[in-house]
Amino acid sequence: MAFFHNFFKIKIALVLLLLAGCTVPLPHKSIVRLGDTQIYQDTVWQGRVVIDGRVEVLRDATLTILPGSEIIFVRRDDDGDWLGDSTLSIKGALYAEGTRSAPIVFRSAAADPQPGDWKGIRADFARELVLRYCEIRDAVSGLHAHYCKGRIEDCRLRKNIDGARFGEATFSIRNCLIEQNEAKGLLTRQSTLQIEKNIFRHNGTGLFFMEGDRSSRIEQNNFYANRYHLRLGDFSRAQITTGNNWLGSSDPARWRQKIYPQQQDPNLGSIKSTPAASWRAGTGPRDVLSFQPAWQLSTGGFVDASPLVVGERLYAASWDGYVYALNRQGRLLWKRSVGAEVDAALTAADGKLFVQNWQRQAVALDLADGTVRWRFSYPESPADDHRQGALLPVGDKVLLPAWGGTLYALAEDSGVVRWQYPGHLPLRAAPVVDGDRIYLSAGDGTFTALGLAGKELWTASFAAPLLTGAALTPEGPVVVARNGQLKAFDRDGGLRWQRQLGEPCYYSAPRYYQGALYLGTAAGSLWKLDAASGELIWQLTDLGAFYGSPLIVGQRLFIGTNDGRFYAIDIDSAEIAGRFQAGRDIQTTPAWFFGRVVFGSRDGKLYALDLIEPPLPEVQK
Repeated sequence: MAFFHNFFKIKIALVLLLLAGCTVPLPHKSIVRLGDTQIYQDTVWQGRVVIDGRVEVLRDATLTILPGSEIIFVRRDDDGDWLGDSTLSIKGALYAEGTRSAPIVFRSAAADPQPGDWKGIRADFARELVLRYCEIRDAVSGLHAHYCKGRIEDCRLRKNIDGARFGEATFSIRNCLIEQNEAKGLLTRQSTLQIEKNIFRHNGTGLFFMEGDRSSRIEQNNFYANRYHLRLGDFSRAQITTGNNWLGSSDPARWRQKIYPQQQDPNLGSIKSTPAASWRAGTGPRDVLSFQPAWQLSTGGFVDASPLVVGERLYAASWDGYVYALNRQGRLLWKRSVGAEVDAALTAADGKLFVQNWQRQAVALDLADGTVRWRFSYPESPADDHRQGALLPVGDKVLLPAWGGTLYALAEDSGVVRWQYPGHLPLRAAPVVDGDRIYLSAGDGTFTALGLAGKELWTASFAAPLLTGAALTPEGPVVVARNGQLKAFDRDGGLRWQRQLGEPCYYSAPRYYQGALYLGTAAGSLWKLDAASGELIWQLTDLGAFYGSPLIVGQRLFIGTNDGRFYAIDIDSAEIAGRFQAGRDIQTTPAWFFGRVVFGSRDGKLYALDLIEPPLPEVQK
């Protein structure tokens, strides 16, 4: 105990020095380990705090947790109920205010964390709680608040048994992501809550009313993929009214199945809902950034080939026929002519860079200095035109999709043909490999599955050309045709689902990420679909025609348009976080290069952009 109090006296003194204008820094890498402890004076935590027991903030004390801190709870089962008992108990005040880039994380210390590893943040008769940009996970109940008030904003409550519980409390819960909680996202009893602009997904129940609440406001939330979106306690007599929330579908028969109870029993309460017809804008943790140019590379032609990052280098190619190697500062290390225009993405393996050019050649370059290691040529065909597919390294071979419809398997070390598949012309998309399957998209609308030795396993036909590769999901590939027809298959070719987008789709391939598909169309829409069912989650329109595919980093999607607009879009909220304007069309898939996003444009330039996040406004305490 003496060590603990002396440590925090030092921390408080440092904070006071900082407030007085001194430049003494706080220790960013500090680690504090606490057992059963009472905090009786104002205290600041920064860095990593490991709690093995019950830490209690007493009535007259305020605990402030700084951005980027981790509060880690050791699993201990003191009462034999199979649930963790380490707790942060608040009777005074708690201010835990992170940022988008430096959230505060409350989590289990276990190597394989599970819901229920620790008890949670427990607030009883507390003066105030403010949580912003926090992630609370692995708890019995991430927050359990009784007879107190507070605000929860821009937080992620995930992978708990219950995300949060409120009993006779007054809270606003805004712009949070509440997901993957085993039992309930939020549970409320006799509380006054403002629940606005949140996303509830993949919970047992999104919002559970144990009993009636006191004029709670539940509006502008998005609910989807929960077992139940809204549910009453089994014996509750509460009459709950909600409005203007999206309940996962515009079909009344479908969203009504997500409300419990569905039947009208005069002896029990009910939930009356007038839902919104589509996704509510402005929900989930807020994200705002600006792009600042870090460096540019000018080439002599359109930059349509997607750049590639290998180690500490970035590789790019242009219609000028050159391949460029750059370091992280954007300094040119080498450039090499490959003899003709390049618009296919670059790939690499075993110290070699693989390029396809418009002279119908596959070229292997040495990653270190650009020396040509081998070159392979294939014959002319009636389909020869711009837009080629990238080579794909697979084991000791490289797969080459030729304009004329043949898929060549070349020896990775020499370029010698090992096998070839006489497919359907033209091939304008890279093949995709999933374990022992090769998926091939052809311009005549044929989708083919091959074995790794080139044997045809099955085919499927589309009514329009296939110009992009498939997205790989755990259930199988998903393919989009130029007319917007989207089909999902299992690995053996069975059709799982299909939908018609009603918009043309050219060279922007669907991307699978965390259970969802993201797809940009030539009509200027960006779609997010449930990958298992094809159901629409959200759609943004009027963004500009998409010819390049998206890059997803964390919870941000980066993509450019044919009028030179470049976007950062939050994949949870569907909000545009940042914009940048290039000189011409952007048809590349961006690359992530040491915290920067890099893409090419038809103004002949390669752009590297820094992401700048503005400071958060202060919250009055």
